Amino acid sequence: MIEGQHTKLTRVAHGIDYDPVHDLIVASEPLASSIVTYRGGSNGDVPPVRVIQGTRTKIHSPWQVAVDSAHNEIWYADFGGGYVAAFPLMANGDVAPLRTIRDHEDGMRGVSGVAVDPERNLVFVAARSAHAPGAILVFDRLADGESSPRAIIAGPTTGITGLWHVQVHGGKIFASITGNDYRPPYDSGGYAPVADCKGPISEYAPRPLGFIAIWNENDHGDVPPRAIIRGPSTGITTITGLAIDPIHGEVFTRGTLNGVLAFLIPNFF
Repeated sequence: MIEGQHTKLTRVAHGIDYDPVHDLIVASEPLASSIVTYRGGSNGDVPPVRVIQGTRTKIHSPWQVAVDSAHNEIWYADFGGGYVAAFPLMANGDVAPLRTIRDHEDGMRGVSGVAVDPERNLVFVAARSAHAPGAILVFDRLADGESSPRAIIAGPTTGITGLWHVQVHGGKIFASITGNDYRPPYDSGGYAPVADCKGPISEYAPRPLGFIAIWNENDHGDVPPRAIIRGPSTGITTITGLAIDPIHGEVFTRGTLNGVLAFLIPNFF
């Protein structure tokens, strides 16, 4: 367990990833606008080995993080900034990102997830857009600045009502689809309520059930998932984080009742 004042962890980390090549744990800290890295064997009240934080980083509210061990990069999704960006794996302090990707055609809002396929040089982004409550956008890994996605998975047939995290493996996209149309009660700067703010939606308000969905990396448009984990018996209601273990054929997510759900589905891999 990693906990305590010296860890520089805040209330929540909206994204955690593990780098098996360098034995590192990387976490996002949205309340501190930072990304922290620990040694894999860390335990107790230990300081991170590196902290990316400061005005030059442009980090606002980082959510999912993804380590690209093949290119020694850390990617993160910035929920408040509406973009994804990459840092050197060993970056530390107030440093500028290597690259930042924004969608110049439609804009990205509520960017919550990012995953990298280093073999195909693709980046997959979970976000909202002007035309859909949730979309998976595919960009070139080396894109920088205002860029056009190579593909977009969105539309009523996809079943995407909102997104949290994405993962990729073996040419497949794994995504946690939220049934929650939650909008933050504050503006993107976090200083004032948005117009007509009624407060956060209740955790138990009626809404569609969340689910885990899988697409192929080559999918584009309003296409149905290739596979789904959904239904009352799964324990999935509101869904957030997503992790995959291809070696053992397992998928993990968080359940509403403050627990972790594990599914054994080797045929999905």
